[in-house]
Amino acid sequence: MGCIQDVEKRPYRSLIVVLSVLLFSLCIPAVQANLTESTDGGELFLSCIQDNECYLTPVASGEEVISDTVFASPAQTDSISFEFAMDPEQIELAMLPTLLKSLVIDLRFTGELSNANKPELEVSLILGSTVSTWNFEAEPLPSTAASSPYTLDDEELNLNGERLLWPGQTVRLRMTFVLDRPGTWELHLRGASSMTLDIPWSEDINARNSDEPSSDLEPRSTEFETIHYGALLENDRDCWSFEVDQHEVLNIYFEWESVPLEIQQSHGLPDLIQPSGRLSSAPDVIVKENDESTRITYRWRALPIGDYIFCIGGTAGKFQPYLWTGQLAFEGMGPTNPTEFDGEAFYPAGSALLGDEDESVSLSQSGFGILFVSFFGIIFFVIDSLRNSTSKLLRMGVFTPGVVLLLVGGIFHPMWALGDEVQTESEIQFDDLIDMRLQQLWDISYPGVPEQVLVTHSGSTWGMLDGDRLQLRLVVEEARPLPDGRWQLIVPELQELRLDQAIFSQVARGGVQTTDEGMLEQQTVQFILLAGRSLLLDLLMLEAMMIVDEKPTSSVFHIDFDMVNAPATGSVSVPAWGTRPTSVSVNDWVLLQRALFPEQISVSLCDCDLDLLDVRFIASTGFDMGDIPPYIDVENASGLIGYSTPVALLGIALCALASRTEYKRRNKAKALATTFFGKDSKWK
Repeated sequence: MGCIQDVEKRPYRSLIVVLSVLLFSLCIPAVQANLTESTDGGELFLSCIQDNECYLTPVASGEEVISDTVFASPAQTDSISFEFAMDPEQIELAMLPTLLKSLVIDLRFTGELSNANKPELEVSLILGSTVSTWNFEAEPLPSTAASSPYTLDDEELNLNGERLLWPGQTVRLRMTFVLDRPGTWELHLRGASSMTLDIPWSEDINARNSDEPSSDLEPRSTEFETIHYGALLENDRDCWSFEVDQHEVLNIYFEWESVPLEIQQSHGLPDLIQPSGRLSSAPDVIVKENDESTRITYRWRALPIGDYIFCIGGTAGKFQPYLWTGQLAFEGMGPTNPTEFDGEAFYPAGSALLGDEDESVSLSQSGFGILFVSFFGIIFFVIDSLRNSTSKLLRMGVFTPGVVLLLVGGIFHPMWALGDEVQTESEIQFDDLIDMRLQQLWDISYPGVPEQVLVTHSGSTWGMLDGDRLQLRLVVEEARPLPDGRWQLIVPELQELRLDQAIFSQVARGGVQTTDEGMLEQQTVQFILLAGRSLLLDLLMLEAMMIVDEKPTSSVFHIDFDMVNAPATGSVSVPAWGTRPTSVSVNDWVLLQRALFPEQISVSLCDCDLDLLDVRFIASTGFDMGDIPPYIDVENASGLIGYSTPVALLGIALCALASRTEYKRRNKAKALATTFFGKDSKWK
């Protein structure tokens, strides 16, 4: 659809429409209609052949300026509209961004009786079934000022969770401006007006869907041990027929290409139909997932020889490319059992540590020893002070300061420190954080949960969404100095955390069901793979952010993070770290993400006789001191003062000195009295 305008059309233009269309088509080079393949990666230009023939094109073309004169007034305003439809139309499936990167509209108006001004403008961007609208108020311009374009930068799109743009769906920009005075308007085009969308992912689904047509009734004939390329589009059934020769083990290796979670197929068990027409029993399944793909091995044993049909089925609204190949093997040749799993999947602790291990210091919680000593000491010295003293200098200059130091360093400070180390009602511990995160991932793994909910929750940091508050109490046994004077904390729970035990414990708590063949349900498989990846990334970020500015005095630390949305990192299929603490700026968070994100993450599940999990990753080699945010709100439990024990001991020493001096003075006075009055005299 072209532009719509309520001003009178110029008669001469109707005579050259055909020539204009021909010229316009020659000006546009042959390009594929993909938002990601425009000249500048998602940039589309506002182009017009004439007033009623406008498009969004991947290159700047068409007329340079469209203008007209209007005779409007405040009592009778003139409304002018343009619509720019993307040409050529979208032919790929694309994932839309959440933000419009930029929009520039160079619209100018000069009144006959007034200076240039910017009229009221409404802009709507239509992407598929969604509409995002922005309004610009009218703005008068000083006589000396040049008219500037209407601009938008990083504006949120109103997608309502509909982030997928399917082939043939609408991409259209509509603009309407209102004039309330006579004058001339000009719309500058051919590069002056444009919009930019950063498309994170797109795919030509028709080109990838190479194994079609096929179905249960018309399977594609193939050789079993060759590589097959294709894509599962919506609820299609892709089927192949092949011959199986003598074997002991039949393996089918499937590799699903990484796509956004919104369109990822379910990866349910395939159907392997035997020559007799019966469905084969459930296979052993080993699933290995990383950022690039999900690799699944299906393994059957001792199947009969003959012609087989192999089928996979999809889900409506989903799309995912794949490749698969088969292998006939004998026991002892190749991977025919889960021996590569060692049965234990530990978190790879130390992956984000930068501190000097040789200069580390041990930490401990505040003890009661100095408190007890100080408590009984103060009782003794107070009782001793009840005796009369003739030396005010001794009492006020030595004894009293000693009592004050003893109270502050030995009584008040330990009590304050012990109180600061106590867990508050709003705080959780490390184990609680793990359990809450796993329960969250379990809940969103259920079938029917909207894909956007799955992406938002799984991609959040520590499971904290925008507006959530993380209050965590950690007990740390060791701190290592960093080159910049700060200290990195070593969390003991990370050193000994078994991801497989934590994840399978959640599976047990969830009351997991199995199929008739004893296989895990697909929802459970999805949860295990998702939880392995999400937990690893959560703990990696937690380990990297355990930084304090001062040398710790206690092993207890309090984390209090108010979380807000942040640009996510990782793959478009499984985003990570999509929320950040408010104490860390956006730029610092993005820098930390890019430096910390692993080179490769691999999560493998053996759905066999004994369910096994293996989580591995290759750590980033670029993470260093420059990537750590300058301020992280991690507080060490502390007392009133530093060096409390020396202060308390100094107080004890001063009190003991005063008491000893008083004791000597009294004995000397008694000895002098005895000399004058004899031993039998009684003195009060």
